[in-house]
Amino acid sequence: MKPNVLALLACAACVALPLSGVQAQTMSDADRQKLAENYLQADADGDKALTRSEFHTLLSLNAQDNLGRAGQVVKFGRQDMAFNRIDADRNGLVTQQELQALAR
Repeated sequence: MKPNVLALLACAACVALPLSGVQAQTMSDADRQKLAENYLQADADGDKALTRSEFHTLLSLNAQDNLGRAGQVVKFGRQDMAFNRIDADRNGLVTQQELQALAR
């Protein structure tokens, strides 16, 4: 997968809210890279889908790096709400397709 696509997926997860094209385009390359690194680190089993626990890890990593709105999601304990919003098919995994749909 291309790094920019992975960064966009991670960004969608970090904010847990739809991104406009403008928001995604205004991110620095360093932030995109860090988002991609955090996504890969959070995806412990490497299956490119995030379990609830992996998603919590992603939000925590992004909050530590002050990326997107992850800090607020973590601060107010809204990780499960964000996960449930993104997990459209309710299978307990946030997939790349679900993150891409969120980023549109």
